[in-house]
Amino acid sequence: MQHLPIFLDIHTHSVSSGHGTHDTITDMARAAAQASLQILGISDHGPRTSGSCCSSYFRNLLLADRKRFGVSLLYGVELNILNDEGDIDLEDSLLHSLDYALISMHHPVFSSGTAASNTSAYINAMKHPGVRFLGHPDDGRFPVDYERLLRMAKQYHVYPEINNASLMPGAYRTDGYRNSMEILELCRKLQLPVLLSSDSHGKDHVGDMQYLFPLLESCQFPPQLIINSNVGLFRRIIQKAKPPRQAGVPAAARRAPHSVV
Repeated sequence: MQHLPIFLDIHTHSVSSGHGTHDTITDMARAAAQASLQILGISDHGPRTSGSCCSSYFRNLLLADRKRFGVSLLYGVELNILNDEGDIDLEDSLLHSLDYALISMHHPVFSSGTAASNTSAYINAMKHPGVRFLGHPDDGRFPVDYERLLRMAKQYHVYPEINNASLMPGAYRTDGYRNSMEILELCRKLQLPVLLSSDSHGKDHVGDMQYLFPLLESCQFPPQLIINSNVGLFRRIIQKAKPPRQAGVPAAARRAPHSVV
């Protein structure tokens, strides 16, 4: 599994996310080239994260370069889930101009409740037509019912992330290893592809999946279910038609379920 090809890393953060990193998109693209990635996705935090960028930043991404140092660049967002209704922190006009979106729970933006209520919040948020990935659902500070969550993710064509930063020594998220194992076991059972991510804040860990490979090997996870090794699958996921929002539908839009690619 250590020799599994990794062609893309799309959960990364530039200086625009705050968190103390000073690295620009150019710095990160250079690091992606050095890591032999084909695709780098910049997914800076939504506006409700303290110190992160405002709406104008995401609007200006429409003018950003699409290739640097031989690496194709995509521009997304790591959205904050705001409440149990699944509301998110970027307006539709901007969200639909981006290449993809992850949804995540972060303190103090989201106040964790029971496993049932947290699961409902994820499910409500993933129904938004712009959402494609579940960000670090392994975080034990936000307990969820993984069986229910992942079955609904499959219906709504949304894919869970396995996050390298959750497994690093000193990680602030709790129970990352145990929860990631449970997610992988269920995804194998459901035949639901997963996204591997560095969650790099700055250039230093772009493309770094080192703590994920032993995990994948220990549970004998099928390589064909790893999105990062199949650029065609990844492109189909992010390019799949997004149904237009119907008049009168609230911010946490509801979309009809459909099958996984």
